[in-house]
Amino acid sequence: MELLTRPHNYNISFNIAALVLVFVTLLIHISQEVHYSRQRNVFGAIIADAFFINLMGLAHQCYLSNDYFKYIITAEGNKYIVIAEKISVYLLPYFSIIYVVAIFQMELDSLLKKAIVAIPTIYAVLAFASGVWSDYYFSFDAAGNLKFNYYQGATVNIGVILYFISAAYLLLKYGKSLTSEKFIAIWVYFFIMLLGIPVRILTRSGSIFEFSVSISLLLCVYTFQNPSEFVDRMSGAGTRNALNFYISTSLIQKKEFTALGVHVDKLAVILGVEPTEAASDLLNQISSYLKKLCPEGNLFYPGEADFILVFPDVTPDESVIEKTVEQIRKRFKEPWKIRGDEIKLAQSPYAIGFPDEADSLDRYSEIRSVMSKAILRQNREILRVSDLSLKTVEQDKKINNIVKHALDNGYLEVYYQPIYSPETGRFSSCEALLRLKDPQLGFISPAVFMPVAERNGTILAMDKYVLSKVCDMISNTAVRDYGLEYVEINLSIVDCIQTNLAENVLRTLSKYDVKPSEINLEVTETSEEGINAVMEENVRKLMAAGVDFSMDDFGTGYSNIARVASMPVKIFKLDKSIIQSAFDSEVNYMVMYNMVKIIKSLGKEIVAEGVETGEQARQIIKLGCDHLQGFFYSRPLPRDQFLDFMKEHNS
Repeated sequence: MELLTRPHNYNISFNIAALVLVFVTLLIHISQEVHYSRQRNVFGAIIADAFFINLMGLAHQCYLSNDYFKYIITAEGNKYIVIAEKISVYLLPYFSIIYVVAIFQMELDSLLKKAIVAIPTIYAVLAFASGVWSDYYFSFDAAGNLKFNYYQGATVNIGVILYFISAAYLLLKYGKSLTSEKFIAIWVYFFIMLLGIPVRILTRSGSIFEFSVSISLLLCVYTFQNPSEFVDRMSGAGTRNALNFYISTSLIQKKEFTALGVHVDKLAVILGVEPTEAASDLLNQISSYLKKLCPEGNLFYPGEADFILVFPDVTPDESVIEKTVEQIRKRFKEPWKIRGDEIKLAQSPYAIGFPDEADSLDRYSEIRSVMSKAILRQNREILRVSDLSLKTVEQDKKINNIVKHALDNGYLEVYYQPIYSPETGRFSSCEALLRLKDPQLGFISPAVFMPVAERNGTILAMDKYVLSKVCDMISNTAVRDYGLEYVEINLSIVDCIQTNLAENVLRTLSKYDVKPSEINLEVTETSEEGINAVMEENVRKLMAAGVDFSMDDFGTGYSNIARVASMPVKIFKLDKSIIQSAFDSEVNYMVMYNMVKIIKSLGKEIVAEGVETGEQARQIIKLGCDHLQGFFYSRPLPRDQFLDFMKEHNS
């Protein structure tokens, strides 16, 4: 104990503390999930080197401080221990610069580059190794301490300074792709390393320096080696942050690469209702297969239903992309396993080339946003940016102009789709659907023109137009006598956040003498997820006045029971994708079954959308759905045809 408590033996305490820190860092490192293997391997080498440095340093300090250890180690043994320690110390800067290179996904792709980086370390290693037979660079005093012979001994530090200058250059040039936390952590690491030179000179001991390096390694393991930021625990693939970091660093270095995306249809729906263990297993099956197809295992799962495979030095038109997509297509024709059952999934591939097609993260996000819409309309061929330029971007510009003038030009019309109630055997409600018909393009899908209307601001006027037309239909026709109890009207998120929404709705109802209970406002699940104070106030006012709410397209987002229970809605509308997929496999049917069971247990009503066959209708009615909507009963109808339909079927 005296060995640790005597003041002049504090160097030993520093070495022991440093060893403990390095050991903790090592345990954290080996327990983490692997993603960036090269970066991980280099960091592992740094930890091993730091551990060896501290071990040799401890042995040397023990030799200096205790006669017993002098007898055990001997002067000759101490000499070899110190030489081994110094060689390891001067290996640390080399590993550190290689670590920075790995962080920024850089390649030392020539023998010359590798030699230039290694020469300072080779020189330092040879200089210290020469101490076995020569005193040219250093010698040992009577106590067993190493003494440099200046000036030649000081030359071994030139390499450390060169490495620091190189690291500073890389960090200043490419550091903009790092978070502030990581940027500070790596600068602290190199600063401590550079500080080691004057610390050793002033204190004549490396123990304080080695302790500081151990702390900086622990800092790095919680920043650069943090698996929760870079590895998705459910899929084992890279996270959105990892993908963004890869794109940023590669673009800064002007690297060429292609991101091959695989959109898995209905995956988000399945993950939303399956237990975590089953969802994780399915994601792992998909990611394990896809990871084998991409070079260096660069697979990312940024969330929702997309996987991204990265191909370095490849353009979107090269054959390797076509061949990979063909392999993926073949695999997705086969079933996947989930909780012991088989399930078939469809996929839609797309490719984005960097930096020609996307030269920044913002540009990439814009392209992905357009692609997410185009994927819904395209076949299973590879969707490329060039296709978007011709088919989507230009079309959006044309549609934007059409939408802006749709109301003035009389291109809009409200259609009504009847909703069947099994309990009464009547069509007691309907959904109001806005239709846009251009003289040249014909009918334009709401999935196309609605997002455009939200962007250019015309959505508010459109929603007001729909509400007015619905109220006019209720008030000025005999539809009430035909058994219509209420009409469902879609409400955009733009409308939901208007401070005067409730007042405008109630004013319109009063104008047409329509009861609040005769309309039902639909909001989407995604809108509810981002609900704010303004929307909550609007909902509160309208519900207090007697207006009910429905949750539209339920099941297409990340639903959970807690959110379902807290949603201020009377009706949940099961999205048609849930209904259609339920009759493709037993697993999908169980997804729908469990959704219905949960919603009904909460005392809510259910509308099943997209019912297309009699068999589907019979099965859905057996499950206990309150209302059915779909082509099996009727397509959306213009006002006059809808009135005729109600008169005929409800009489």
